[in-house]
Parts: sequence; C-alpha cells; structure tokens
Amino acid sequence: MRLILYIGHHKVGSTALQAFLAQNTVSLLKRGILYPAVESMGFAHFLAKMLRGEDTPEFEHVNIREPHSALAYRMISDEAHRPIPNQFRKLPGSPQMLAALKNQVRRLEPHTVILASEAFSNFGDAAPGQIDRLLNIFPDAEVQIYCALRRPDEYLVSWHGQRIKVGEPIRPLRKAGITPYENNIHFNFDRVPVPWMENAPGAKLSLRSYTDILAVGGSIEDFARETGLDLLDGSLPVERHNKSLPLATVEIARCANHELPEEEARRLRDYLLWETGDLDLLPNRDIEMLGTENRNTIAERFAPIHQILANLVDKDAFFHDYDAIREGKPIPEIDAIADTLGKIDPTVFENTILENFIGKLKHDYGI
Repeated sequence: MRLILYIGHHKVGSTALQAFLAQNTVSLLKRGILYPAVESMGFAHFLAKMLRGEDTPEFEHVNIREPHSALAYRMISDEAHRPIPNQFRKLPGSPQMLAALKNQVRRLEPHTVILASEAFSNFGDAAPGQIDRLLNIFPDAEVQIYCALRRPDEYLVSWHGQRIKVGEPIRPLRKAGITPYENNIHFNFDRVPVPWMENAPGAKLSLRSYTDILAVGGSIEDFARETGLDLLDGSLPVERHNKSLPLATVEIARCANHELPEEEARRLRDYLLWETGDLDLLPNRDIEMLGTENRNTIAERFAPIHQILANLVDKDAFFHDYDAIREGKPIPEIDAIADTLGKIDPTVFENTILENFIGKLKHDYGI
C-alpha cells in the first residue's frame, strides 16, 4: 500500500486540493484511492454519498473538506498544547481519530491512502513526536511526501493577508518585515520537509515550487502528476476556495482588526473580500507590500535556507527566480490604500461605525 502525505506549505493551493479530494471520495475509492474521514461528520457525509452512489461538491463543514487538518491540529495540541482553531469543532481524541484511519484501511483495502493538510507542515517545528506517531499507523506502507513551497517574499505577502483575513490584529508587513517569522516555519522553510524525511528516510520526496505548480495548471494537476495517480478523469471539478483579500485592501482590513468591534471588522473584511469587484482596484502584481529594505533582508537571510532546499532536490537553485526577491513592485502599498479608499462609498455599509471608520481613514490619507 502507498501512503501519500501532502504536508503543505500554507498558501500554495492546499485548500483547492483538499476540496477536490473530499468532493470526489466515492469515485476515488472506486479506483482504490482512500481520502479517509476522521470524525463523525466526515463519516456521515461519506456514507450518504456512498448510499447515493455518486459524489457531490457540497460541504456542510470544514471537518469534511479538511479532515486531516482536524487530525493534525488535534495531534499538535496533544504535544505542544496549542489551541485547536475554532473552525474545527467537536473533535474526538487523537487515539480515536488514528484508530479510524487504521480501521478504514483494514476494511476498505485501498492501494493508496492520501492524507493532506497544510497543518502537517507544523509538525517538525511544533510537534515532532507526532510524525512517527502518524507514520506508525502505516508500518508497511510505501511513503511519498509531497511538499509545496512558495518564494519567501511572495509567501510572506500572501500569509500576511491570510492572517488579516481571519481577523488577526498584526503589524503592517512593510514595517514588521520578517521579524514575526524569523523563528518559525513561515520563514525557515527547511523545517517543513526535513523533519519528515528524517523520520521516513526511505520516503520519496516531491518538493515543489509554487511557480512550477502553477505552470502545470495548479495544485490538483501537479499533485496528480507527482504521485502518478489517476485523479482527474471522471472527477468533479473544484470551485475556488480560500479567496484572498486584494492587496489594495489588506491594510484597510488590518486597521479594522485593530480598531473596530469584532462584528464590524468581520463585516468590513467580507465586503473587501467579496464586494469590491466593481471598484477597479489596483492589481496585486503592481503593489509593493514589503519595501526595499525588507526585500534585501529576506534575500540575504533566506539564502542558506534556499541552499538546503536546493540540496534536497539536487539542483543549483530551488526557486529558479530567487534573485527576483529583491525586485520591488511599482506602486507602494500606501498609494494603493489611498486609491482604494477613494473608491469606497462609506454609505454602502448602512452602519454608522463602519461609515465613521472609512471616513476617518479617508481623512488620514488626505482623501
């Protein structure tokens, strides 16, 4: 039996892959490929689909779309005592979840098991003991580890926006730079695949750059190519998941997270995420979120990490466009914010708190 572990990183298309696998569980299992559930909602959803005899694209809960994130966060909590993210509710204990994996393999006899979660990227840093614990569930499996990584400047910009999208009150990236990430996997990318390979020395490693993933069509297509699995024929296509805030709106949402009550901040984030399509915002590709000093710092401090990644794939460079880290974009973030604020009509919210907040920001930016 093959065990294929998708271990992240974050912001490289993992949600799209998870959604694809989750919505095609029936057709994949008919081909001997198991994307297993780990708790009751997932089992009930899978049973309902099996009784109908066909796949469906709907997910009533994130536990169904991302079962192995639920498992990973539970296992991290066991060792590192970190809180489990709020969206993963009512989880059983990890011994039950791991037993559920073993029982499905024993009864369904798949030739391939896929476990996929960006949260697995945290194991080496936060809960290294959980790597062996998970691998020991499949003692005789042929293991393949798939890991996707994004050039660090692009990754930090994307991860910064993700944190703000979920409501975190953090500093502007142009000011904080890499400081919040210097000691974790969000800058030390080698800490993602290396601990897994050390614990599974015979495993095949597919270490992929995000640029190369996009070049072949995206995370689903690249995962299928790297694993050699028949995933795409006859499968339901996946809709886009985990939409990102436009970069021209990120600072507005960040300020809201700091200054507004939780409900108003969430409402403003939803507006910026879903309802600004007609505002003709400045394109992401033109907006500079880091600044020259931060870019030079990233390029210098990431260089030894980049060499480790290159050695893992036996190449001179892992990110073939590494030198582009130093190249800034033409429009400073401050100018993009002002442009966006000039296009937002505060009365659209029909909410005094939000109207006053946008009015204050407009004043602060001289609009």
